Amino acid sequence: MSVLTNNLSSSELLTVFALLIIGWYVSSAVYSWYRLRHIPGPFLASFSYLPLAWNAMTGKQLESFGSGSKEYGSLFQVGPKELLSDDPEVLRRLSGTKSKYWRSEWYLGARFNPYHPTMFMMLDPIPHDKIKAQVLPGYSGRDNPSVEADIDAQVDSLIDLIRRKYITTPGTGGYRPLNLARTASFFTLDVISKLSLGQEFGCLETDSDQHRLSESFDEAMPFVSLTADVSWARDIMYSTLGLKLFGPKETDSRGMGQLMGLANNSVREYFKPDATKDEKRMLGSWIRHGLTQAQCEVETLFMFVAGSDTTAAAIRTTMLHILSTPRVYQQLKDEIASAVKEGRVSRPITQVEARNLQYLQAVIFEGLRIRPVTTSLVSKEVPRGGDTIDGKFIPGGIAVGVNFRSLLRSKAMFGEDAEVFRPERYLEVDEKTLIEMQRHIELAFGYGRWMCAGKSIAMLELNKIFFELLRYFDFQLVEPERPLTTFSHSLFIERGLLVRVTESTIVS
Repeated sequence: MSVLTNNLSSSELLTVFALLIIGWYVSSAVYSWYRLRHIPGPFLASFSYLPLAWNAMTGKQLESFGSGSKEYGSLFQVGPKELLSDDPEVLRRLSGTKSKYWRSEWYLGARFNPYHPTMFMMLDPIPHDKIKAQVLPGYSGRDNPSVEADIDAQVDSLIDLIRRKYITTPGTGGYRPLNLARTASFFTLDVISKLSLGQEFGCLETDSDQHRLSESFDEAMPFVSLTADVSWARDIMYSTLGLKLFGPKETDSRGMGQLMGLANNSVREYFKPDATKDEKRMLGSWIRHGLTQAQCEVETLFMFVAGSDTTAAAIRTTMLHILSTPRVYQQLKDEIASAVKEGRVSRPITQVEARNLQYLQAVIFEGLRIRPVTTSLVSKEVPRGGDTIDGKFIPGGIAVGVNFRSLLRSKAMFGEDAEVFRPERYLEVDEKTLIEMQRHIELAFGYGRWMCAGKSIAMLELNKIFFELLRYFDFQLVEPERPLTTFSHSLFIERGLLVRVTESTIVS
């Protein structure tokens, strides 16, 4: 080597180096293409991460993944070693308790605190299952018997906020439109903070994001989505040097560092020797079951962001479709009015009572179906030796993710009008088919050992929020031609959903 370098000029050495790099890239690109050449998908995606990176940064994941399944079929390629599937049986097999599939390295990039792993990031099932057993009693309500009452309190705060500031009274000249997209985030943030810390952030009381949580989340999500989907970006940014140079700090005034500071400070206050520790709160439950302070900090941050945003996204989408479909709006209002008049519901409605309202349940499941709450890949890695999916051999090490958009709009499961928001579909089938349709939709929360720990909390919120909003108020879209602007960066960034609010005639 020394003889070679002595006989070459600097420019010639650079040329040799460049040719080696080009040769390496071409050979690796050809290898990536060759081993998955039998899987359909965009040609560029067979050897490049550019399509995934573009979708992550521009917020076009929802549209891209949806159109991909229509063009290429149930299983198609989205990256050099990334596939998407919308086959529910395949997805259950990947995530089943006895599955040989592990989480892929995609999860290593889906981090909000880059310095410590959360349960969501754990690839090995054994440590994952251990920590899930520690946090689940807090999430499920087993260690937190006041979970429903705490959510009821935030529902009451939401109703009070609308009454205080956003009621339009016809004939008085007072027009006060409500930004329902923003207010939905306030509601879910107050719910999560109350359940976890024992004290809500006060977003609904002040009608503001006092900690700038939503703003920081919006700034951070394109980057988080990029590092999750693109392996080389993940390897660079989360290396020791990458974190030292570019990593967020708790002292940051915005972005991911600001979010970290908020979560960590909240947990530190709880860990102070003189702090009042309520073991019946989520954080108290975690500590009692053995989580350290560092583990509580990262799990709290993940819960603040992912737990609140996914539910807020479901509320926004469902309300948008209710308000855009007069038939659904009126039928749901009629069911609410009948339940109130006949004394079949409390104030606020309980989860047990909500589950007995057939049309309300149909609306909730149709809202979850019509648009997924996430566009994350949440991929699992094909085990060593490979596997056969949809009749095609998939080599070991390939990541198979979930195409939620296509999964939830399956015509085979939901009918030829699967693109349409129509809650009546759940009332037109027998009980066996209904259960199968609901199981299909619930795949959006994960499956098996990887199922979302916060599913029960999310469903509790949804069982209350639509009923209570439409019990007390009537809503009208202010900008029906463009009611909601949406960007999908694994989670959703949304703007708008301005509504005119008037008092309902339903006697409560």
